[in-house]
Amino acid sequence: MLSKRMQELEEVSKELQKVLLSDWADNLLCQSLDKWARMDDKLLASQATATQLVRELSTAEETVAQTLLDQESELQRSLRRLQDMEEELLQAREAGASLQASNNALRQELEELREESRRLEEDMEREDEAVPSAAYVTQLYYKISRIDWDYEAEPAQIKGIHYGPDIAQPIAIDGSQHSRCFVSDYLWSLVPTTW
Repeated sequence: MLSKRMQELEEVSKELQKVLLSDWADNLLCQSLDKWARMDDKLLASQATATQLVRELSTAEETVAQTLLDQESELQRSLRRLQDMEEELLQAREAGASLQASNNALRQELEELREESRRLEEDMEREDEAVPSAAYVTQLYYKISRIDWDYEAEPAQIKGIHYGPDIAQPIAIDGSQHSRCFVSDYLWSLVPTTW
């Protein structure tokens, strides 16, 4: 573009020389000077426009580059966030699987405990049916022996009251001083043999 203008300037210069050498030089000189001035104005306007376009292009390139950097940075943040979320999801799945396994183990243990409890209840019911209650046994012993025991006595002391056929008689035997055989014989001797 500049070389074309330079050629035009050269042509104008040649024309000026011709005009200066010719006799109608005044007229041509004015035309040439006008042409020269217009071309200078166009050249200056073109340079200003080109400079403005270069500045705008540079600004646009900077804006696009910054936008590209910002988008790249946002993409990297999004990728990191996605990776973190995938890791959290994996950990949550592992924790869920672990909790499920633990839950299954606890359910199985609960079922085993329920089964054991049911068996114990059945065993207790059978024992209750097979073995008379302690109150029944105590009443039976009392009816046979007619002895009302003192349950608050010391462990080595055997105390109570025997309600015999004639009178009530207290019992106080020190178990540490007598043999079990003696104590048993003595207590059986209190039981009446006639029915």
